[in-house]
Amino acid sequence: MASRWPRLIPLLAVLYVPFIGGGLLTDDFAHATRLSSLDGPARLIDQPDAFGFYRPVTQVSLAVAPGRRWASPAQARAVNVVLHALVIAMAFLVSRLVLQSASAAGLATLAFALTPKAPSIVVLWISARGELLMALFSLAAIAAWIVWTRKGRAWWLAAALAAYGLALLSKETATLLPLVLLLTPRSERPFAVRAGAVTGFVVLALVVYAWRSQTGALTPFAGDAHYSAAISLTLWLRNAANYAGRMIAAPVALIVLLGLARLMNRPRPMTGLFVIPVDVFAFAATFVVLFLAPVLPISLRSELYLYLPVFGVCLIAGWLGSLLSDGLGARSRTAAVAVSILALGGYQIARARDIQHDLRFSERLVEALRSSPLVANANQSVLLVPADRSTEQSLQSAIGGYFYVVLQYAFAGPPRAGVVRYSGEPGQQADVRLLCGYRQIDGHVVISLAP
Repeated sequence: MASRWPRLIPLLAVLYVPFIGGGLLTDDFAHATRLSSLDGPARLIDQPDAFGFYRPVTQVSLAVAPGRRWASPAQARAVNVVLHALVIAMAFLVSRLVLQSASAAGLATLAFALTPKAPSIVVLWISARGELLMALFSLAAIAAWIVWTRKGRAWWLAAALAAYGLALLSKETATLLPLVLLLTPRSERPFAVRAGAVTGFVVLALVVYAWRSQTGALTPFAGDAHYSAAISLTLWLRNAANYAGRMIAAPVALIVLLGLARLMNRPRPMTGLFVIPVDVFAFAATFVVLFLAPVLPISLRSELYLYLPVFGVCLIAGWLGSLLSDGLGARSRTAAVAVSILALGGYQIARARDIQHDLRFSERLVEALRSSPLVANANQSVLLVPADRSTEQSLQSAIGGYFYVVLQYAFAGPPRAGVVRYSGEPGQQADVRLLCGYRQIDGHVVISLAP
């Protein structure tokens, strides 16, 4: 297999370019509204975000979005596409350092890039910017650390520390990263030296959390239902089983295709199958656990949380896939890789198309609200009633329970009371009842008085 092909894998991020148009989704409205109301850039650093988290690097990134109040969502999503490509490139670099083989690293990165659902929501949801930045800086920290442990100069350690700080300030999921550093394979520096260096990372994390508490941001002990250190063994096990099943889809698909290619071609026996790289397995397994553990207590499951943890599984898939492709002809290997890209890449495109449907609906909804005198002149509470099941599903996916924030965003004014009447929820009272219908044929949203 040509050694240069893995370098082209970041181009898979281009799959999302046709789908970056449309409006905002759910949390996006809250971030856009808050960021547009800040009285200065210092508030990005000394205050938590719209949901009480302290992620200043992410907030600065979102604050520079083109146009007031995120008037150009497509450009903000284009930034996500670029960041996703950089994450894939960094994943290849780390894979190359860990697995040594360019072929194994390429297969690991390919499985990572083709993970079925996580990249779609991470790229097309502007609010997922923190996940992209955290993943990018975490992988950069690991790469710099590995170079330092292999007798690299001290500035590589400094670069790893800086990258960790940026990852932690992008999203707190990176907190446990220092522990995985102790298990990076083929380190040439003594364990005592590495442990001493990791102490610096721990001190940095403590400083960040100390400052975080001063800003009023949520902490693991704040008691918030979505950010709690409370341990529920049942919840942890249920989430772990759920996420595990979703993480193995792309790696298993790639291994199966290479295995089939091997059965069809009957090449020479594999070498090294039973020489298990224990250090690689330990690093990969720890990587998955440490990046997944912070989200296991969260009752609401999200594909977003799998974006980075799946990389650990992909490392194992890259190692095994390289063994399976050993001795295969170039055509057989290329065919297996091509089928993987077509099948899993096709699924990503289908998933992105579904998300864009919600983006387009959201855009049309805001336009309809702004152009409706029934809404513009309503200074009282508003109840939005879906005209049919299809419209209700679109509202649920695009804005969820954030209708009051959508109103504030649409009219750039003070907060308004507004709710959507979803099926199965208690009846809502409001001063103004409006009917919302989504015409699938022409993509228009129609707002009228509800009967």
